[in-house]
Amino acid sequence: MRHNIPYRDASGSGSNPAIAGLLLSSQMRSLMYERAEIAQALYREIVSKRSGRLARSARVETFRGGRMKDRWKSRLIIGGSEAPHGLAHEFGFDVHDENGAVTATIAGAHDLNAVLNALGTLL
Repeated sequence: MRHNIPYRDASGSGSNPAIAGLLLSSQMRSLMYERAEIAQALYREIVSKRSGRLARSARVETFRGGRMKDRWKSRLIIGGSEAPHGLAHEFGFDVHDENGAVTATIAGAHDLNAVLNALGTLL
């Protein structure tokens, strides 16, 4: 769905100050942080919890993003030093024998896709 409110012209200049103020407001930052916290809670509910480290490693941050760094965005970060197996859990991995040949491929869980699908159904 696209809007027809003029924000920038074709050259990228001439911003609409009302929209620019809205996109960079503290209320918009709070809204983006709140959406990311909902995603974090959904992820913690969906992910398998053998040790619970992967669920506890989920964290949220907001940052200025977009092509021109003109709006607040949020990010859900999984893994890191708390759970170094986060990438292998999400995307899968290959099991190698002593010669380096692949003996098995373990599929990923794709929990982040499930979180995005769940966020899409919320209002």
